[in-house]
Amino acid sequence: MFSERTENRKYNRIRSKISLRYHRVINKRVLSDFQKSFIKNISASGLLFESREIIPLGTKIKIFFVLPGQKKEIAALGKVVRIESLKLTTKYNIGISFQELEAKDREEIRRRIEMMDLLRLLQLAHENNASDLHLTYGQPPILRISGHLHPLDMEKLDQEDLRTLIYSILSDEQIRRFEKWKELDLAFSPNPNIRFRVNIHQQRGNVEAVFRTIMPIIRSIPDLGLPKVVADLALKQKGIVIIAGPTGSGKTTTLSAMVDLINRKREAVIICLEDPIEYIHKNFKSIVKQREIGTDTLSFSLALRCALRQDPDVILIGELQDAETVSAAITASETGHLVLTSMHAPDCVQVMDRLVGMFPSHQRQQISKQLSNCLQGIIAQALLPRKQEKNRVVSTEALIVTEAARNIIRENNTVQLRSIIETGGKYKMHTMQESVRKLYLHGIISEEVAKEYCRDLNFDFRPEYANTGSN
Repeated sequence: MFSERTENRKYNRIRSKISLRYHRVINKRVLSDFQKSFIKNISASGLLFESREIIPLGTKIKIFFVLPGQKKEIAALGKVVRIESLKLTTKYNIGISFQELEAKDREEIRRRIEMMDLLRLLQLAHENNASDLHLTYGQPPILRISGHLHPLDMEKLDQEDLRTLIYSILSDEQIRRFEKWKELDLAFSPNPNIRFRVNIHQQRGNVEAVFRTIMPIIRSIPDLGLPKVVADLALKQKGIVIIAGPTGSGKTTTLSAMVDLINRKREAVIICLEDPIEYIHKNFKSIVKQREIGTDTLSFSLALRCALRQDPDVILIGELQDAETVSAAITASETGHLVLTSMHAPDCVQVMDRLVGMFPSHQRQQISKQLSNCLQGIIAQALLPRKQEKNRVVSTEALIVTEAARNIIRENNTVQLRSIIETGGKYKMHTMQESVRKLYLHGIISEEVAKEYCRDLNFDFRPEYANTGSN
């Protein structure tokens, strides 16, 4: 890489993919025909673009481009201050410092960059304790705070705004993957104290994204307000433990707390298969290996089969998505490993129905038999808004697989599991309604919230007379 010595940057710079045309200039005379390229990043003081040719340092270049959402073309005279050869290609990054640029154009670039500064938006999400930041077509950036959507006081995002904003944090390889598959999951950390799980997708031809906040500190099971039975399941030596719930219910956070508990209590090899990696674990008593789907391995099922050759004691599977992954998880548990995983389902009974339903009818009896032998327990959870605070509280349902439950699962008569949960208090089982009822009686959630999850709740009881406690 070659570059001239320059002053420290005074202006914010963002990644972009803005079309550009340029030609070389000597003594204000055009030296070459127009060439076409695209801007890779830009600030009010200069830009970086890709070129098929080496342009010597100090060369003057006339540049023309249109900012996203604008119609007027900006013309600028720049000087080459940087040349960088791109690996595995015959192309080059050319850095330009603006020499002649109208003041109003420089201000427009600065204003657009400020609006397109994704790092600033993520900082706002963090400062406002937002669970999610939504970037969607025709709307300003939107924060989800305590379950409610709060649009920011900004301009609405058009197609080019969205693409520029979202692409600003992606590598060239990630952009290629997204444009090929139209879907991309990744974790992004703008600084050591903030981390986000990111999903990028298309909607009616527009690039859109959702940024889910990940707390940087791994919280313990008691700190999360989870019942002790979760810790009991985490310390099992073998079998399958499933954490269930809708999107945004904290399943990944619970699994992370379980891994952290094992890490601090057992000498074990823990292999985590995640898409993407969210919480970063340090080794305490255990060795924790975190493998990201798409980066470190191609799929959950492939990574799971290979994991059995890596001397694991515990295997975490980010999510059970298909029959192949379920089969591999069963095999891992049958060979003496503890498998922790998650699933999208609102309660424990529906987890069983969906697990078996992934398989063709002629395999379901065999799968039910295998699950009856290896399943240890299911925790279903939901996050409910607190009565007097902006954050949320977890409500849970617990199924512990006793001998009676194994018989029901073996016969695939899952509807009877509800009665097992309702009468299994001595095994620390409880229903979601019981958990919601306790939260209401302790004055933690409102009557309106309680009614959503517990229709038969006795509302004659006055919460202020209840003893304090947790679910």
